[in-house]
Amino acid sequence: MTTAPQTRTARERARARLTEAGVPNVEGDLNALQERFPPDASPHALARFETAVAERCRRIPLGHLIGSVPFDGLELVVGTGVFIPRHESTSVVEWAASTTTLPYGGTALDLCSGVGALGLALSRRRPDVTVTCVERDHTCLQYLARNAARNESVLGPVTVRAADLTEPGCLDAHLGTTDLVMANPPFISPLWRLPPEWSRHQPPTAIYSGADGLHLIRRIIELAITVLRPGGRLAIEHDKAQPPQVNALLHGDLFAEVTTLPDTAGEPRITTARRTPSAHRHTKCA
Repeated sequence: MTTAPQTRTARERARARLTEAGVPNVEGDLNALQERFPPDASPHALARFETAVAERCRRIPLGHLIGSVPFDGLELVVGTGVFIPRHESTSVVEWAASTTTLPYGGTALDLCSGVGALGLALSRRRPDVTVTCVERDHTCLQYLARNAARNESVLGPVTVRAADLTEPGCLDAHLGTTDLVMANPPFISPLWRLPPEWSRHQPPTAIYSGADGLHLIRRIIELAITVLRPGGRLAIEHDKAQPPQVNALLHGDLFAEVTTLPDTAGEPRITTARRTPSAHRHTKCA
């Protein structure tokens, strides 16, 4: 059995290694790793803790090591091959869950749903709303379905749907019937420099989107035009440097009340808009 001094020594050694590796939040990660892999039960447990520390030093994301992340009152399972939800995205859920955004008994689409963070969190807050989570990646769909099932007791009606947003007819079942579209799509340009947690260990399809990072955002705006009811709302997450470009994409007579909101870290990363009733038309996804 390991002793308390041995545990302290293991923690001090881990802190030094994480610091040397450039991990941004050493104390937070260290506490999470120690909670998940307590190094005080046996030599085997100590070895598991040290292995996890070594992997974090290689900048494997903490969520991939822990196996789950908390998000707006839910515990979401995550793993290698999926994008880890950011706590900062809860600002989208707070905005979406308001009755001024989404009417009672309304319908919502969570596009590029990933493991389901936005859609499932909205459903927990607003079980009266019918939520459809749309994702194309097979690995993400597995985690999404699992998260929907394991949180079923606290959710309203949720549908998990496989669809590629770039394909024609992808959302034909929702034309003109949706009260809210929200999305946290890939928005990074391949020219940008990213931390290793993003550039090496997150799935590229969840990170990069065309030369300027806006390829899928453009597509989501096109789709929102076709699926939103008159007066329906749109919320898109993006990089803190992209509000002018996203605002420009929403400029015109199709959307009104275009506003950029801060995420929970205070960064301007969420742009919302309202579908103008006068410009509404029923068209198929192009």
